[in-house]
Amino acid sequence: MKNKIFSILQIVITVFFVYFTLSNLDLSKLFEVLNNINILYLIIAASIYFSSQIISSERLRYILNDNKFIISFKQNFTLYLIGLFYNFFIPGGIGGDAYKSYLMNKKFNWKLSKVVKLLLLDRLIGLGVLCCILIGLYEIIFLNFNFIYLILTLCFLSIIGYYMVKLIFKNQNIFWKSFLYSLASHTIQFISLFIILYSLGIKDSYFEIIIVFILSSIFSVFSFGGIGIREYIFLSSASILNFSPELSASIGLLFTISAAISSLPGLKFIISKPDYLK
Repeated sequence: MKNKIFSILQIVITVFFVYFTLSNLDLSKLFEVLNNINILYLIIAASIYFSSQIISSERLRYILNDNKFIISFKQNFTLYLIGLFYNFFIPGGIGGDAYKSYLMNKKFNWKLSKVVKLLLLDRLIGLGVLCCILIGLYEIIFLNFNFIYLILTLCFLSIIGYYMVKLIFKNQNIFWKSFLYSLASHTIQFISLFIILYSLGIKDSYFEIIIVFILSSIFSVFSFGGIGIREYIFLSSASILNFSPELSASIGLLFTISAAISSLPGLKFIISKPDYLK
């Protein structure tokens, strides 16, 4: 029942923000911006984003293997792709992580509660790294930049994360390597974002755009696939970025499209599960 309520809420939020964003844009100008995009850049951005998901899936596999849930790269990545597709395209009562947990329990007879806990740990470490990057960029842009203060802040936040994992999940050993996996994955996603910015002819305000992008990534959990919320947050930031509303919203829209393209391979494995998952 709770899953259905959350799913309905996600759909309502998605529809609301899509409508609100489009109603505050000049659609002819938006289409003009998008019409000038070289599709090749979008394909490159999607490919780079896809590579970041490979690293994220390896972070999860490392966490699982370290907790005695041994899984191969092929099995784990296939499950990860299935989860990506569910999270992006299916706002139903069961999310991508929940479905992955179900498949792991069915295939490997792993304890469901333990698997769910580890998937949550994987998500939280990724979110923690995003927050560290966000705070670091905020200090660089909006506060008097001091390299020593910045390093001390990031070290402090990382240590807090380490002890939270130790306290809540009783397994602090995986934290630092998982942290590095997350950092690598997010960095590659930023490169994908830069390709999109280049395709739009944007050559400045990169730090500010990354901050907006991180905020949109954090809040995207409230809609399915981040659709609507990501575009709305970029639209709301247009004046700060000194972009037209249509150009700013296009950044979020193109990243959503590249993420959608990267999620499509999971459909193949949903339709026809490979033998190693049966």
